[in-house]
Formats: sequence, structure tokens, C-alpha cells
Amino acid sequence: MLNNKVYINGIAVIAPGMEDSKKSLEILKGNMDWYPEALSKMTPSSLPANEARRTTTVIRLALKAIDSIDYKNDTLTVFASSEGDLDIKDKICKALSTKEKMVSPTLFHNSVHNTPAGYFSIATGIQTPSVSLSAGDNTFSAGLIEALTQVLIEKNDVLLVAYDNVIPSDLACFRHFEYPIGIALLLSMDKHLEAIGDIEVSVINNQKSVTKCFNKSLEKMRIGNPIGIGLPLIEALIKGTGVEIVIPYVNQNQLSIKVNNV
Repeated sequence: MLNNKVYINGIAVIAPGMEDSKKSLEILKGNMDWYPEALSKMTPSSLPANEARRTTTVIRLALKAIDSIDYKNDTLTVFASSEGDLDIKDKICKALSTKEKMVSPTLFHNSVHNTPAGYFSIATGIQTPSVSLSAGDNTFSAGLIEALTQVLIEKNDVLLVAYDNVIPSDLACFRHFEYPIGIALLLSMDKHLEAIGDIEVSVINNQKSVTKCFNKSLEKMRIGNPIGIGLPLIEALIKGTGVEIVIPYVNQNQLSIKVNNV
């Protein structure tokens, strides 16, 4: 097998009760239990005021996850969300069901799947290539494979941002998430001073047991949002644990992720 080892040089998790980086770190280390708390508005200070006012919870969740990552101006980006911004789609559909059928330009502007990537570019001035993808319940895994592939082929740093908000109440009977969550990872060919660990990823078709959260209090979030399947990987990296993490992938396959200390 070709060497596919990449370094993880930045990690962030944003979720209810995990906005404070120090508290989040203690939870991911297993030193504290996780309890959900209401998210703040997460107003992005990196955006001009007019642009910041137009952001939605999904956009702010993605941008908040990126805030603490130390990336370079030539970093590539992968944005991964299973559903995108269903609040916006819900509002557009309701507007179209009225007699007037008036859809706000801002709603239309924010309805596309790559909107968070666009706001990130506005906030940072970065104009490198960006991919926005969705793969249903396997979105985190698909985003990780895309980011890993770009690191190995482009020989460049790649910022993976995976995020999903809760579903609007009128759509919750069709699709339901318990909690919003955003996860950001900076993947690199080279080991930075801030390196947290390295990973080697393989696609496997033998059905191993999917890895559960080491901090049992996080299990509700792991199973309550598609992006949550990435939490055991984040825990292993934060704890410095050399271990194999198994998470679901597309077509009944799985990802075997070997986590190593640096």
C-alpha cells in the first residue's frame, strides 16, 4: 500500500456546551462530561458588518469551527455538510407557497451548498480552490477522504470543515438531528510545530465494529448528527492515543483510521 500518512496540525470542535476551547479540550480528553448548552449567536468578527448580518446559523457554525485553526493563505479547503442550510430551504419553500411568491435575495444567495465556503473566502481573502460536498450520513468520512486525497496529490495543506445544524421543526419528521456540530481539521504533508498526530486511512469492506466515543457522555452527539461520527477520531488525536478508529463510509464500506502520536 502507498504511504498515505498525513499530519493533523489543527483541530476544533464547536457544539452546544463546547464553544469554549479550554472546556472543549477537557471534554475531548475525557476529563469532563459533556452537557449540551445553547449555542451563542457566534457572530463572525472576521466578516464586514453587512456580510455578518446576512449569515445564518450554518454559516456561523462553519466559520466558528475554523476560528482557532492556524492555516496559511495557500491552504485548500473542503467543506462537508450532509444537508446544508435546511432553514433557508424551508423559508424559500414557504415563501414559494404563498400567493406573492416573494423570495428574499439574501435567502436565495444563502441557499447554495457552498455558501459557507464563499463567506470564508470573503472573511479571509483566500482564493484557493475549494470543494463543498455532501454524502448523507457518511459526509464526514467523504470529506475526510477528499481532504486526504488533496493533501497527497496537491502536496498542500487542506482545511476540512464538516458541519450540520439541527433540522427545522417542519422537516424534522423526515430528517432529525439532535444537536448542531462543527468539526475542523487541518491536514498536511508536513509536521508543523503544532502537530497533534498523524493518521493513515484505508477503505475496508469487512464490517468491523464502529468506534464509539471514549467519553461516553459524547455518544449522544456522535449518533445524533452525521458529523458526530468524527468525534472518536478527534478524541484519539487529542488524547494522543495510538489506536485504530473505524467509522462508516459509502456503499457499506468503512474507513479504518490509524492514529499515531507525533
